[in-house]
Amino acid sequence: MKFEAIYYDGVHPVGHDVTLLVGATGKVKVIGADLVYECQWQDVTVSDQLGETVRRLQLPNGAKCESHAHQQINQLQKIFSSSKFSQFLHYLESHWHSVLIASLIVVAFTWGMVVYGIPALAKSVAEALPVSVDENLSRGTLTILDERILSESELDVATQQRIETKFFEMVQHINDEHNYRLLFRKGLGANAFALPSGHIIVTDELIDMADHDEEVIAVLAHEIGHVVYEHGLRSVLQSSAVALLLTAVTGDIGAASGFAAAMPIILLETSYSRKFELEADEYALDYMQAHNIDTLHFATILQKISGQDESDETSAFDYLSTHPATRERIQPFIDHSLQNQ
Repeated sequence: MKFEAIYYDGVHPVGHDVTLLVGATGKVKVIGADLVYECQWQDVTVSDQLGETVRRLQLPNGAKCESHAHQQINQLQKIFSSSKFSQFLHYLESHWHSVLIASLIVVAFTWGMVVYGIPALAKSVAEALPVSVDENLSRGTLTILDERILSESELDVATQQRIETKFFEMVQHINDEHNYRLLFRKGLGANAFALPSGHIIVTDELIDMADHDEEVIAVLAHEIGHVVYEHGLRSVLQSSAVALLLTAVTGDIGAASGFAAAMPIILLETSYSRKFELEADEYALDYMQAHNIDTLHFATILQKISGQDESDETSAFDYLSTHPATRERIQPFIDHSLQNQ
C-alpha cells in the first residue's frame, strides 16, 4: 500500500514531497528526493482523524509526515492494531446523528450539573468546611455593610433588650457550631438578614413596622433557618463553580485565594434561591408551631414587607432583598394559623 505525504525532518520548516510504501509486515519506506527512510508502521504515532483535516504521522527518527490519505491510513491502522477507541471516535465524528446525540448528552449533563450537581456539591462542601470560614466571610460582609449601607440603631435600650432576650431563647438549644448573635442596625427599610456565621441583622424599620413581637420572631426564625441550612455559604459556593471544585478537592477554600478575598462581595450580590427561601420558611413554620406562636404573624409581616416602597437604597444589593411575600410562601402560614383551628 502506498500514499503521498509531506515529510518534515524536524530541523527545517520546509517540507518535502515523499511517498510512503507499507508492506504486508508493516515495514514502511519513506521515499523522496535524496531520502530513503525505513521503519515499522507499529512504531509510527498516527494522529486521530478529525473530519478531513491533515493526519500527522510521527516517525521514530523525530521527523513527521503529513497526509490527507485518510482511507489508506485508516486501513493500515485497522490492520496493524489500531486503537479501538480511535476507530470509535472516528465513527462518531463522521456520522451526523452521532454528533447530535453526543451534543444532546453534553447539554443534558451540563443542565444536570447546574441544577443538581453543583448545588449538591456546594451543600457537601459547606457542611465540611470549618466554622471559621463562615466567620471570616461574615466579618468581611458586616464591615462592608457598616461602612457603606447601614448605620447604628436608634432603638431604645429596653426594646433591644426585649428582642434580644427572645432571640436568645430561640437559639440557645440549637446544636451546631454557629455563633448566633442579634445585631441591630438602621437602614435598608424593614428588613432582616442572616450572615453565615450566625449573626443576624435586624433593622429598626422592621421592628417599628411590626405590631407584635411575634412578627419579629417569625422573621428571625426564618433567618435562623438560613444559618442552620448553611444557605449563605452554599449560595456563595454555587456562584463560582471553579472555586467550588478547588475547595471540594483540596478541602481548603484558601486554594481559591482570589475567590476567598471576593467572598463578602459575592455574598452581598447573591440572592437566595427559591428552594432556600422555602426551606427557611419551613424552619420558621416548624419553630412557631413548636412554640405555640400563631403562624399568621409570619404571613402578616411578609405582607407588610412586600408592600414597602423600594428605594435606591433597598435595591443596592440583591442579597438583601430576599423576602418576596408571594402567595405561595404565605399560604402555609395561613393554613396553619391557630385562628383556623
